Amino acid sequence: MSIAPPSAHPTASASVASLPPIAATRRSRLIIVGGGMAAFGLCDRLSRRGSIVDFDVTIFGEEPQLAYDRVNLSKFFSGRSAEELSLATSDWYTQHRIDFRTGCRIERINPTQQLIFDEHEHAHAYDQLVLATGSHAFVPPIAGSRSPGVFVYRTLSDLTSIAAYCERVGAKAGTVMGGGLLGLEAAKVLVDLGLKVSVIEMAPGLMPRQLDSEAAKRLKSHVESLGVAVHLVRRTESIEPIEDGRLSIQFANADPLEVDVMIIAAGVRPNDSIARSAGLAVGPRGGIVVDETLRTSDPKIYAIGECTSYRDHVYGLVAPCYRMADVLAARLSGEELRFQGADESAELKLMGVDVATLGRTIGESTDGIVLKYEDESGYRKLLIERGRIVGASCIGPWEDLPMIRHAIHERSRLWPWQRKRFLQTGSPWTSEGALPVAQWPADSVICSCLSVNKSTIVSLIDQGICDIPTISQRCGAASACGSCRPLVSELAGAPSSDTRVPGATTMLVASLIAVAMGWVWMLMPSLELASSVQSSWRSVDVLWRDDLARQITGFSLLGLTLVGLIFSLRKRMAWFQWGSYGTWRAIHGILGTAVLIGLAVHTGLKLGSNLNFVLGVCFIAAGVLGGVAGIASSCESRTTGQAAMWLRKWRPRLTQIHLWVTWPLPALVVLHVISFYWFGD
Repeated sequence: MSIAPPSAHPTASASVASLPPIAATRRSRLIIVGGGMAAFGLCDRLSRRGSIVDFDVTIFGEEPQLAYDRVNLSKFFSGRSAEELSLATSDWYTQHRIDFRTGCRIERINPTQQLIFDEHEHAHAYDQLVLATGSHAFVPPIAGSRSPGVFVYRTLSDLTSIAAYCERVGAKAGTVMGGGLLGLEAAKVLVDLGLKVSVIEMAPGLMPRQLDSEAAKRLKSHVESLGVAVHLVRRTESIEPIEDGRLSIQFANADPLEVDVMIIAAGVRPNDSIARSAGLAVGPRGGIVVDETLRTSDPKIYAIGECTSYRDHVYGLVAPCYRMADVLAARLSGEELRFQGADESAELKLMGVDVATLGRTIGESTDGIVLKYEDESGYRKLLIERGRIVGASCIGPWEDLPMIRHAIHERSRLWPWQRKRFLQTGSPWTSEGALPVAQWPADSVICSCLSVNKSTIVSLIDQGICDIPTISQRCGAASACGSCRPLVSELAGAPSSDTRVPGATTMLVASLIAVAMGWVWMLMPSLELASSVQSSWRSVDVLWRDDLARQITGFSLLGLTLVGLIFSLRKRMAWFQWGSYGTWRAIHGILGTAVLIGLAVHTGLKLGSNLNFVLGVCFIAAGVLGGVAGIASSCESRTTGQAAMWLRKWRPRLTQIHLWVTWPLPALVVLHVISFYWFGD
């Protein structure tokens, strides 16, 4: 047995590059077993923290490539090369003194001596060991599953083998066993190769772990519209090679299916065998057991990614892997961050259709309320628990997804009027009610695929890096499914927070006057009639003594109210697009203030009693609340930070209350007019 330090392995099958000389003072030896996305994520976060200089880092990867993007693996057949799929170049690893050894399999661990052994029985010593061995494709125990023409879908090598086989045999038809995320991605690969494709799923719907029956039905219709046959509730019994190298798929409950090639995408299992043989604790469903510090049962050994089991849960998406990398990088840098689980939301484009599942899935909730919206463009659902948004899913485009994700993260309350708006329009918010990404909290997740938060992107922008490709290269945002690209673009090129909305100043002034009028009604006594015919006040109080004058001021007040309501339609009717919304809103505010002044002229600041009192209070409340909402609306574009977030949170609520108080006015006015003429002298 020979023991070699991580930076000097003379017989490794591949190495990124020869490293610069190492300083005499020995740094801590950090070995990472596994060369996938989790391993890269850990190194990337250590380098961004600047603490990677404290370690001699060696990565042992079993595959012949450097770490690459498995999320976009299917794009290999649409023109993206293996180099373009790589998460970093060999120069990047060299620059950070990382010895990345590709094509090198680690066979066993000796925790007592703190050694690992590769396939050539060479030993490598470590101070800290990180297991990032990922997962492997699960192949059900079906007869014939190892026949020629049967493949799994997991690595670049798998894709290369599939393409080579299809070309060699002239494949015309192919099938995929598995209708989940992985299976639909594999089906896309076969479609790109020009085959007639079918998907076999044992469950009654596609993506059974993420979608309910209605959403799965919608997805099935879209997949079938692309020419892909979907066979549900199919129990595969065997795979039998037949003449000309073809395969016959035998089912327990259906006629056989003949194809040229088959991909098994029935799920994955954690690669935990090396940990088992070393005596490390393994979860009941597989996976290396880790605690909140991501330590295994051996304090010198950590584990991250798909190979782990945290609280008996195995994570199978890249975002939780990167969250683990965040936590472990922080702990190796001396911080006390702890892993508390991770969001397993998924936003993907499968077979050309947008599919998203955010937060809790509907099947996990026992007392939640489900809201559904469906139209020709797609299907959307919100899961509400105790009045707060906790989950969502959609099939088809949904531009509100970033805000929905943020609302789930913050457990935002969904108010009754927002529920109604979602059921009617598919969005809980008006176009002005959504919070711009520039004003999201710093720890808000922008890229859910790679777990990149807003502060990471903003720090790059503050360094002068504002083009999207460079931002993607540096932090990974917008490099996976691409759904966060609009948010990254908005952060990189958002206009100044001091941008003025047309009419905002006019609206602000009118709203301040309206609120001031409310104080006038509260503090000033009512205006009395003149006590003598000789009083000069008698030329004024004629407004309240004379029926004709009262009718003139009353109908003028009614006219102002009706015109004000008409000007509010610019926002509430999608077809009404003439003119600037800001200008129409300002005019609406001016008219609302004029209504309060007209009310004072018509009544002399007397509210009266009974019906007149209710009508007067309703007018005043509507005007004042409209003024408060107008102030908030006018200040939205003038403020930043928490103040802006608070205004954008409360302004829609104030507007809604203003509408609630306003809607009884027409009925009350009609009753007032009838009573005036019916009971008048």
